[in-house]
Amino acid sequence: MMRRALLLATLLCVQPGLRAQDPALKDNLQTAKALWATQGDRDGAAARFEAILAALEPSAKTLDEGWTRILCEAYNWMAVLDDRIPGKQAQAARRLEALLDLDPDYEIDRTVSNRRLQTAFDGLRAQKFGRVKLALEPPDGILTVDGRPRRAEGGLQHLTPGPHTLAYARIGFQPQDARVEIAAKETRPVEFKLARTSSVVTVFTTPAGAELLVDGKLRGVTRGQVPAALSYLADRTGVKPEQLSEGFRLAELGPGKHLLEVRLACHRTRRIEIGEGWTTPFADHDMDPVKLEPSRGSLTVLSQAPGGQLFLGGMDMGRVPVQDLQVCAQTFDLQVRYPTGSYTQRIEVGEGKAVTVQARPKARLAYAGFEGNEEFAGRARILGMLSDLGARLKEVAFLPAAKGESSRDCLARVRAAKDAELLLWARPVPGRPVHQVELVLSTLGGEEERIVVKPLEHDPLGALVARMERPLALWEPWAGLVLVDMPEGPFVLQADAAAQKAGIKPGRTLVEAGGKPLRTVAEWQTALAEAKGGQITVSQGEAPVKLAVQLQARELPVQAADLCYPMVLSDLRLRYLGAQGDEAALFRLQQALALMHFRAYDKALEVLRDARMTGVRGVSQGTLDYYTGVCLLRMGNVYLTEAIQSFNQALKYPQATLFGPDGPLLAPLARQALQDLQP
Repeated sequence: MMRRALLLATLLCVQPGLRAQDPALKDNLQTAKALWATQGDRDGAAARFEAILAALEPSAKTLDEGWTRILCEAYNWMAVLDDRIPGKQAQAARRLEALLDLDPDYEIDRTVSNRRLQTAFDGLRAQKFGRVKLALEPPDGILTVDGRPRRAEGGLQHLTPGPHTLAYARIGFQPQDARVEIAAKETRPVEFKLARTSSVVTVFTTPAGAELLVDGKLRGVTRGQVPAALSYLADRTGVKPEQLSEGFRLAELGPGKHLLEVRLACHRTRRIEIGEGWTTPFADHDMDPVKLEPSRGSLTVLSQAPGGQLFLGGMDMGRVPVQDLQVCAQTFDLQVRYPTGSYTQRIEVGEGKAVTVQARPKARLAYAGFEGNEEFAGRARILGMLSDLGARLKEVAFLPAAKGESSRDCLARVRAAKDAELLLWARPVPGRPVHQVELVLSTLGGEEERIVVKPLEHDPLGALVARMERPLALWEPWAGLVLVDMPEGPFVLQADAAAQKAGIKPGRTLVEAGGKPLRTVAEWQTALAEAKGGQITVSQGEAPVKLAVQLQARELPVQAADLCYPMVLSDLRLRYLGAQGDEAALFRLQQALALMHFRAYDKALEVLRDARMTGVRGVSQGTLDYYTGVCLLRMGNVYLTEAIQSFNQALKYPQATLFGPDGPLLAPLARQALQDLQP
């Protein structure tokens, strides 16, 4: 007895894996039977059976059919073991009672149960239950008794005395039910003969998980694994049995033809016609297994900015850059999340196709909601438009207001966590009645813009959306010519050495570009933008010449009415991430100009001092030095000496310009500034 107690303690405590419905319990059952049947180790076997009972009994009423049978088998074997000890024969009877309470249709193993136990078991079952003798057609339907599934094989059902409702159903047939009143020891016949209502087509797919659509309507998804008895279907298809699904029965197929679609992500869709011979007359049919072929493409995501994490359809795909990632051939919502900013794009990957995405972080706009609860005409309208603003913005990631969070709390949270680069909130403009709303758009650094709108205007947010979506023109095509409009056409005011070498003569009109006549400088700019192959053919009325076309830096305008400067500043800060060389320095210059728009000259100066350009022509290092001097002047006389040094430094770049490659030379402006600073 002591040895058995120790064994049981070991199984329950030392092996904590023996819990309800743990697969190890099944192995424990087989080990326990072997210990008794082949080794005669009653204590070892009993300890293992009791461990199974301890694990399963607390949830006995909720076990599925398989685990119920394991628990019943353990009861059966414990009754056999207890019956061999005279003092425990009463306990053996209680084991049988527990078995019958759990599953009255369970048949004990009569090869291990002696005659006394068999007699006791049959007597208990006859005393406690009545019987229903079933006649089922077809034989492979689903039987329920009082709403709970019951095994239908064998034709007998043991039921407690009293009324019961039996129901029988099978796909493709009209279900039936019956009420019976049963008494103990009584046997009542019940017949179910179901009438056909449609054909049934059983579909197997490899792999499992495929959607089945009949005539465009989703019927279900294949699951599981083909039963061992049908494993020959896997062999016929050329796959392993575990790669073939269990059969999915399609019913409610009316007479005539039907179209079956089998769909699975990352696989080619199969379309199969179900012919009239399968639906008339009604019958059961097994379709040959449907093998789905993979359908994939490749995705490359490149990004200069560091720290980007790629997500496809919300699934984390790792850090960017990603090269030749094999993905399903389908449409994806692609997102790259950066430590600051994010990038989103909907892409379509075709089968066997390669898609390349150049990602860069874009600003996130957090909407902090509307301040105050004051009612006014158009309040609901403007609130709805603000909440739906994200649908109109493509250049920012819109983060809607959190439900129940005040504007103040939202702003504090976003600023503390740096969850966005831009903040937007709204408030009514004081007055009686309220007919204007102030929108406040701010960067995390505090640079803000205030816009007053009227809620009842046709589109109160239209101007803001247009300005936020306006692309930044940081480069322009350049062919080495400075033109001015004259009555006879674009006049060549200046031409660089390369243009003059190609044959351009300053002081003459340019009459043709790209094979089209020129009338204005604006048409020249259009021709440059449309030039292909890095060159453009031009003429001054003589033999045409070819000029090289390159992109050259241009300045960000400081007071442009069509630009949203908080948006511009946030975008420039994100563009700078990962940039190198002159490109990084150009982004710093543009940031400084945006900060000068807000008169934040101290911040602009910090940015300018962090930039260095190798270029000496056009918008270049001389431009950086000139604006450094301007910022120092704006900060007061205490920085006068440093300002003079910066303007003198700018004079070292006589080919440097303002605004763009054809802008004014900054050297004369720097000299004028130095003269103005003389005492």
